[in-house]
Amino acid sequence: MTVAPNRPQRAGSAADDEVTFGKIAQRTTPGAVADVLRSAILDGKLAPGSQLREAHLAADLGVSRAPLREAFSILADEGLVEKVAYRGAFVAQVSPREVEEMADIRRRLEPYAIELALPKLQGPGRSKALRALQDMARAADRGDLSESVRAHMRFHRVFYELSGNGLLLNLWHGWEAQLQMFLSVDHRSFADLHDVVAEHERLMTIIDSGDLAAITREIDRHVHGVIPEAGRTGTPDA
Repeated sequence: MTVAPNRPQRAGSAADDEVTFGKIAQRTTPGAVADVLRSAILDGKLAPGSQLREAHLAADLGVSRAPLREAFSILADEGLVEKVAYRGAFVAQVSPREVEEMADIRRRLEPYAIELALPKLQGPGRSKALRALQDMARAADRGDLSESVRAHMRFHRVFYELSGNGLLLNLWHGWEAQLQMFLSVDHRSFADLHDVVAEHERLMTIIDSGDLAAITREIDRHVHGVIPEAGRTGTPDA
């Protein structure tokens, strides 16, 4: 996943905070409300930094404010929502520093996860990575931004799942939501989602070679591209 700083911009922008959802058909438990909002946040429908207006959301979802506030608390515990005293709840933002920290950890741990997963990636487990690549390509064909991001996440998650190391997988889960939030914004800057596919096909080809040194170099190049210029070491945060 390489983010070129001056690449052509994809048409469209992040949704504002007056997104509409429609009534929730299932029981209006806080968990059900949180599920709807979580999907909207991770898909980029609710933009980072946008305010979650209680009156609008309660009316739109057909719920009272009590389960809505509990849903905000659930999402705050997950790091997806920030609750600000006297101001309300806002979709969390992933800062350049946080993106840099995630990238720094991933460029060290992901080659190790791939090394542990290689016997499976070169065997039956390879189909899981290829399915994610195929899903990414189909999403690019349709111009489906949300599915492109989800397939992107599935592709990288495979390495941690197949590593057989529970701690590595737990670490992935720890930054997964923030990474998906960032990618939901980042993918909008690609003029063509097929460029995302090409990056991952390149990575898969190198993984297929089994060359651990080449895999490490490619992961460093691949992951380094997600760091916004303002988040690079020695540069102040935006």
